Parts: sequence; structure tokens; C-alpha cells
Amino acid sequence: MALSVFFLVAFWGGAVSGTREATLTELFVPIAFLTIGGFFTARAFKNYIELSQAEISKQSIFGRSTLPIHKIRGRRRYLDKGGYETPSVWNLKIEPNDDRFPTIEFEESYYTLDDYFYAWFNALPDLDASDKQSPKTSNFGLA
Repeated sequence: MALSVFFLVAFWGGAVSGTREATLTELFVPIAFLTIGGFFTARAFKNYIELSQAEISKQSIFGRSTLPIHKIRGRRRYLDKGGYETPSVWNLKIEPNDDRFPTIEFEESYYTLDDYFYAWFNALPDLDASDKQSPKTSNFGLA
């Protein structure tokens, strides 16, 4: 953000004072970078995961998702392999046992989670393990 403010002052200052003629791109690129930088800064300070005795909540810029502890069905942990230029990242997912409540899902590396959270999370039923053990019914080829 500091760099975009510097370019904003440099480009707009010269254009406003009349010492140089700036192009349309020079005038709007610093504003775009400042806006994007402001969004990511606000996101870093606004997003958090809160675990209490009664519920788990995920706060973001766009809103808050809350799941009561007694409505938790279980947990999932999966690797999002990313793409050619994006790194792989682990995601944590807490699923409700009632469709009226939201699923709490977030990237593990984005948040600083403590040992208490991991102990609580690992104590939840592992839905990935139960999916692997459950019999697979298939009607493929039967019709």
C-alpha cells in the first residue's frame, strides 16, 4: 500500500501541478493498487476463527458463519493441490449435522491456530475415515 501511495502522489502530483502530463494508465493504476492493497489489509485484520464453549465462528469481511458445537457432525481435512503457479494448501472443514447451519471451511495456513484448537478439532469425528470404511454401494452397470 505504501508503494501505491508513493506512485499515487508522484503521478497525480505531477499531473495536478502541471509539471508533467500523465497518461490515463498512470493515473488509475495507483488507485487500483491502493484499492487492492486496502482490501487485503482489511481482510488480514478482519478474518478470524473463534472457538467458544457453545460455538465455532468464522468471521470474514463478507460476514460471519456460526456453527453451534452440538450441531457438529464431524471434521474433514483435505489437500487442495493448487495449480501450476499456486501452492498446495490444506483446508479444514467442519460439517453440521443439520442443513440449516453452515459448514465452516478455511485454509489451515491462513490462520494461526493453537494447540487447543487442534486438540478440539482432532477430537471431532473424522468423516474422511468413516467414508473410507463405509461400504460403497454401486448400481453401475445394473439397469
